[in-house]
Amino acid sequence: MRRQHGSVIVKNRRIRSTGYNGPPSGHPHCSDGGCPRAQSETPSGWAYDACVAIHAEANAILYSSPEEREGATIYITGVPCFGCAKLIANSGIEEVVAEGETYGDWDRVYNFLLNSQVRVRLL
Repeated sequence: MRRQHGSVIVKNRRIRSTGYNGPPSGHPHCSDGGCPRAQSETPSGWAYDACVAIHAEANAILYSSPEEREGATIYITGVPCFGCAKLIANSGIEEVVAEGETYGDWDRVYNFLLNSQVRVRLL
């Protein structure tokens, strides 16, 4: 509802998986009233635990096999959150390429990825 992000996992110059922000399969989309957070009166940026959306990076990882991810690069239309950084670090992906503005916690996410042997490039 609030952000439209996408991600692509690429290995050996071939697309292995794609993902975008959205609710789980079969769940109503946020714009169709499926997200309690979107309907709440909480200020933007609050009540993340009420959000049903799955981030683009997580969806791309979910829809790829371990063999497709091993040594791959993930391209993201925004910098990853810490939760997605943990998934990336444990997935076999070796590089993150992201565009967009960083946020207050970005230094922690960036250092976590580097310490997990994941290269990071910001465009």
